[in-house]
Amino acid sequence: MSGSPTVSVVVPLGTAPGGAASVHERVSRYLETTGFSFEIIAADGPTYGDALRKGVSEAGGRVIVVIDPELPYGVPAIGDAVALIEAGTTDVVYGTTGKRESRLLTWLLVPILPDRGVRLLAFSSSAAKLSVAETSLHSPGCLLEVGFLVNKYGFRVERLNIADPRGRPSLGLWDATTSALAVRRRNRRNAYRAARRCPVCFSAEVWTCAQVPANVVRACRRCKCRYLNQFAEGDDTLRVRRVLRPHAVVEEEEGEETHSPTAREKTSVRRLSILRKQMTSRARVLEIGIRDGSFGAAAAREFEYVGIDPATVAVRHARARGLEVYCSALAAFVNTGPAFDAITAFHVFEDMSDPHDALARMKDLIKPGGLLFLTTFDTEGLVFLLTPRRRMLQNFRTHLILYSRSALIELLENSGFEIEAISADFEYRDHRFLKHRLGGRWRLANALLRGILAILPDPLLVSSGSIRIVAKRRGGPSLNVRAIRATEPTHAR
Repeated sequence: MSGSPTVSVVVPLGTAPGGAASVHERVSRYLETTGFSFEIIAADGPTYGDALRKGVSEAGGRVIVVIDPELPYGVPAIGDAVALIEAGTTDVVYGTTGKRESRLLTWLLVPILPDRGVRLLAFSSSAAKLSVAETSLHSPGCLLEVGFLVNKYGFRVERLNIADPRGRPSLGLWDATTSALAVRRRNRRNAYRAARRCPVCFSAEVWTCAQVPANVVRACRRCKCRYLNQFAEGDDTLRVRRVLRPHAVVEEEEGEETHSPTAREKTSVRRLSILRKQMTSRARVLEIGIRDGSFGAAAAREFEYVGIDPATVAVRHARARGLEVYCSALAAFVNTGPAFDAITAFHVFEDMSDPHDALARMKDLIKPGGLLFLTTFDTEGLVFLLTPRRRMLQNFRTHLILYSRSALIELLENSGFEIEAISADFEYRDHRFLKHRLGGRWRLANALLRGILAILPDPLLVSSGSIRIVAKRRGGPSLNVRAIRATEPTHAR
């Protein structure tokens, strides 16, 4: 076949090469009907692990599929696995019989492991070359080692159910447990390549804690931050998956799942009152991420207000209200006036792909002794700890990084700021929003919830699990933590 193969099928034979010819014929006959260009590699070796590593190293396809030499499942399962990889929905596919994996193995290793009864795995080329090449076990337990490394390096994983598989499990529980213990020992001795570093604290103590559509969420054990494994390529200055709506923004945000303009305006007035206590009259204030412009409209009456936002629709809407607003990301903004007395960033710091560069830029824009007002979610807060999985699925639709309180303190101090105050951040939410949010979770409590809300003011001041940090710019140079990135890159491969 001409050109590079699209699919490489690896058949690790180990010490039993007898069935190679029949497997090659069945797989070839099927793949010829799919239209894929393919190659089949019958990898021999003294052990299964050696044969697996040899076969993957020789594979040249965009998708690499590892199959069982006995092939106890239908050949179309190979095509289904390839389709999942080619569609871009995942990086790794595990064939599974649908049986639940041993809790002991998932506790020792990671939550999602290859099925011990089915040797069918599909990888993108980069995922296979990295995770399989790092393995060292010789027994079929190396597949569990692959599962551990796939999680360690942050690749997306999907399961593929295989109906009516034949044959017995290729790896017993005792052998699997000893293999898992060997993997843990090797990892403890730093025998594997370190995972990409945390973008906040540059620690290598990161792990995959959840999967979201088209991405995975990584967690750092050191700083307790959560972040997306991959950011939008070439689009780091814009908020991820931000939908730019038509000019009539306010009218389109009247759904049950959002809070009303009245709630937004009262929240903005509350934030302005806190700013007013710290600033003198006619101070120069920069708002990063203007949202609906309600804070800018209130602040422009008392301060010299400037706003920036990369979303053109939000900028047009704010300019229609007479505000001085520029369509620009923070990294590209050029300040033509004097340095600012204060910078506000209300729930936009989570959208910035490089927090160190962002804070360095903010420091350059603030005069010595100027203040930074920052609100963001707190992964160490009680609200987040009570509902971590739900909040991750919700917040990572629009944010890149969720910070912990301790990480923000360290980050700000290393960036040349001095913490002035830290407190919980409260925002106004109208009754319609609260009924939608809480009623959807506890349907039996709907009647009680409506009765309680009937006697409470509308909108209502509630906590969203966020914190508010007020930091003062120090004089002198900040710690050059960005130099670490020159030797150790962050985020996914």
